[in-house]
Amino acid sequence: MYVEMTRPAHVFDTACSLEQDVPTGFVLGVDLLHIFPLEGAVFLPHSDVTDPSTQKKIQEALPKGKADVILSDMAPNASGIRDIDHQHMIALCLSLVDLARCVLVPGGTLLCKLWDGLESRRLQKRLTQDFTEVRTLKPQASRKESSEMYYLAKSYRPQCFKNDAASA
Repeated sequence: MYVEMTRPAHVFDTACSLEQDVPTGFVLGVDLLHIFPLEGAVFLPHSDVTDPSTQKKIQEALPKGKADVILSDMAPNASGIRDIDHQHMIALCLSLVDLARCVLVPGGTLLCKLWDGLESRRLQKRLTQDFTEVRTLKPQASRKESSEMYYLAKSYRPQCFKNDAASA
């Protein structure tokens, strides 16, 4: 699974799913586990992307505090109880959407792995509020019976929280 990049980009990768070289630019990887060094990339190993202190480190590490692309291959530790695992996965994805509001540039892209289920539409609805285009992708490498899929959200539109009454 990859996002094609035709220009230099600043990429923020969670769970270190990056498999393709970025033409030139900046790659930041964040993972709960140990990350082996990769030339040209910056890593925050043993870091929880949902933790506010990690989010601050992400902003500090990104050039100008912003990313062009966010790739997420995060998944919670599975309990074996499908509905609970699905809810935890959606919660991870929603936390990433919240973080995107702080670090994603206008026009940016977010790729987020999820397990399909009852809450998937809620995540999709949230993405359509912030992105011009949201597509569902199923990797060829994923088994047909697997609920694993991705949402590819393109053309980020930052939400303005202006006080409209004050400007009237």
